[in-house]
Amino acid sequence: MISDFATLEKALEIALGEGAGEAEAYFESTKGTSVKVFNLQVEKFSFSESMGIGIRVFDGGRYGRSYTSDMSEAAIGEAVRSAVDAATVSPPDPDRGIPPAGTFPEGANDGALMGEDLGIWVEDLSAVPAGDKIEFALELERLARGHDERVKGVETSAYSESSGTVLLANSNGFRAGFRSSICYGYLMAIAQQGDDSQTGFGFTAGRSFADLDAGAAAEEAARMAVDLLGARQAETARVPVLFDNLSTAELVAVLGAALSGESVVKGKSFLSDKLGRKVASDSITLVDDGTMEGGFGTSPFDGEGVATSRKGLIGGGELAGFLHNCYTASRMGVSTTGNAGRASYRSQVGVSPTNIFIEAGASTPEELRSAMGRGFEVLELQGVHVGLNPVTGEVSVGAKGIWVEGGRRAHAVREVTIAGSMEDILAGVVGVGSDMRFTPLLGGIGTPSMLVEGLVVGGK
Repeated sequence: MISDFATLEKALEIALGEGAGEAEAYFESTKGTSVKVFNLQVEKFSFSESMGIGIRVFDGGRYGRSYTSDMSEAAIGEAVRSAVDAATVSPPDPDRGIPPAGTFPEGANDGALMGEDLGIWVEDLSAVPAGDKIEFALELERLARGHDERVKGVETSAYSESSGTVLLANSNGFRAGFRSSICYGYLMAIAQQGDDSQTGFGFTAGRSFADLDAGAAAEEAARMAVDLLGARQAETARVPVLFDNLSTAELVAVLGAALSGESVVKGKSFLSDKLGRKVASDSITLVDDGTMEGGFGTSPFDGEGVATSRKGLIGGGELAGFLHNCYTASRMGVSTTGNAGRASYRSQVGVSPTNIFIEAGASTPEELRSAMGRGFEVLELQGVHVGLNPVTGEVSVGAKGIWVEGGRRAHAVREVTIAGSMEDILAGVVGVGSDMRFTPLLGGIGTPSMLVEGLVVGGK
């Protein structure tokens, strides 16, 4: 593994020597472990390790990119020259370039590892024996089976972890890196009663193995599966809908895509022309914060080296801004928000939320349920990838959950559809829960339960 910036310095030297006006070298090293068990037997155990360098060069608005997983000097030189060659034939675009020095975090020019105070790196993942990780996945299944006699099995029980190092250097003087770690466990429990069978999902996540709570995840999955037993269709009606915090996270994931400057520049966001306008009820405050201690999307700088920050996206229901990397910001005549995202050293630089969340309210989920009177409580959204459209804002998704009468749970519901638009949902929010929860499964998204009035629930 690269332990200093000498290799990145060499890559920049070659790029500038070959005629590039600006250059950037991005190194990434990752290790991962995953375990899946089924029927209390290990079904899969895998360990992965990868590293590589991504090169970006710019010259007069022309752009070239390449990458290599071969860390030899010859391979890196070849990758750099490939990027330079690509730039010579690319069409010029004056908005492309690396960020200026004034956008970097303090101390990002001395080749140090940053972010040690952000709570995103814990040493213990490599120290915990593989047997303990396997046992954790097995324990998830055992605990779920033991929660209720109607839980007859577990479809999937899994543990996954990833840890790694990022180093970044560019020709504007940036020299810094950071380390991060993350782990989580999840399971899908199966409950049966007569001919009826239902599934329930639960998870637990943290930066450290010690953060994980197998008991809470197993109980969550088992309770959901049992609660859905006896589900039947409901009559089509326009009623209040209570989204639990994980269902709300799926809505915010779509909202995050619509808030991307990349989507706005391409005209592929239903929010493109709504800056400064009312887009949600006064109950909604949406924030993106890349500096949150321990957050699943936290880092000291983004994929281009720009310092991360906290920024309000929706406040008092009004759209306050979009998320940007340097390119989309330049295209729209604004400043980058430090939201340049890279899936890996192989990928293009895009726009990604960091820790994006709806600020919690004061009401418990039980209080929100009581306030809704008659309506539908969502425990699971289905078909989200096709039914929630960040381009048009249209919503048409399947759902499972609980029918509520007089503020109390009446019976489980299946095979219904929630139809409308993201604008309908955002504008119709009348209550925000206190049960804030962050999940890394959809990115660093934090959401409480959310009560929305006047949605169409389509059943029989």
